[in-house]
Amino acid sequence: MSYIKCNPNWPLDKFLTLLSQDKILKPPGFPEYDANKDWCGPADNPKLAEMIPEKLLGVSVSVAGYRHDLHYAMGKRLRPRWCRPQYIWRLLCDQRFRADLMTLVKRSNLNKADMKLAKRFAKMYYWAVRLGGWKHCER
Repeated sequence: MSYIKCNPNWPLDKFLTLLSQDKILKPPGFPEYDANKDWCGPADNPKLAEMIPEKLLGVSVSVAGYRHDLHYAMGKRLRPRWCRPQYIWRLLCDQRFRADLMTLVKRSNLNKADMKLAKRFAKMYYWAVRLGGWKHCER
């Protein structure tokens, strides 16, 4: 089977399609997506992971967390050539995480006021990842 290197510029739907077709190159041992698993928060710090939400006002953001974890787990050789440096890769992964959060919130059936609040939470979530995620991204 031919695998494709993951591109953080792919919109969420393209990523999900390629993921469902098992066409994305993943690091050895990286698990398959499981909607019942908590993908939001660091796996090496259960206490911190417990504090990090997997839902924003009831909207599951688990798939965004999975994609972000997958991207962070990719070392240089698994990245497209144009974005191999770690600082560029991490920025793109974090920005994609924010975009995925926004997509999931926009597709939800939240009322207008809750939608606005969920978008604010998504932005705060993004900044928390930007500030604390540096030590979890492969070099």
